[in-house]
Amino acid sequence: MKYIQDISWYRNNYLNINLIKEETPHYFFYFQKESLAEKNIKSIIDIKEVHYEKVLNWLKLNNNRKINYYLYPSLKEKKFLMGDNSLGNAIWEELEIENRESNSKKFEIHVVYSEKCKFIGEHEDTHLLSLPWGLSIYLFCEGLAQYMENSFMGEDLHVVAKKLLQKNKLYSLEWLLENSNWNNVDSVVIYPQVGSFIKYLIESYGKENFKKVYQSTSRKKETAENSLEINKVYQKNINQLEKEWHLFLKK
Repeated sequence: MKYIQDISWYRNNYLNINLIKEETPHYFFYFQKESLAEKNIKSIIDIKEVHYEKVLNWLKLNNNRKINYYLYPSLKEKKFLMGDNSLGNAIWEELEIENRESNSKKFEIHVVYSEKCKFIGEHEDTHLLSLPWGLSIYLFCEGLAQYMENSFMGEDLHVVAKKLLQKNKLYSLEWLLENSNWNNVDSVVIYPQVGSFIKYLIESYGKENFKKVYQSTSRKKETAENSLEINKVYQKNINQLEKEWHLFLKK
């Protein structure tokens, strides 16, 4: 099956500037001279190599490609050089999945690394390293990536989600099954929300069930089909699972 990444905003100006390159066992790091990333590159390498092993070990997958990891000194610089104004992106562009093997056209991560924001958590690595599982809907892809970080802005996922629930700010999970609805979500709500929900699913129903639902749902399927796959795995619909999770948070 072939997937095309929706990156109409993407540009590759970063290929046209002089960047320092540092190779490690699992990454090629790229950063600007006299940047904070250059100053801290040794500690960045140590952190990211730990993240790499952590994610692959949890997924129980192998990977033979190095990740091209770009560190930008500001959000403004990142937007100018690669096109997006978010703190981090995983770029794979085209993904082919055949007989449990996967190959993508690109294998890149782009993040902001500054005094105000050091966006070098496990989130974007998880997006790339989980590609052999397939390409599930955002609810599960983003939830898994946030679960691997196990926090949001340094705070426990369940703690943040409980606060959002108390303020009635959480989105309906049934609404989030439709990928197009994610165009209108608040990042400070959606990431801790789906991270907490996926953490609840994994800890309550097991990793293997989560893997099944991740691999059986797809961006190629209609929302109703994905909803049915959730029912098959958990023997409950998304609304029932959402109620269980809410009750868990309230306790």
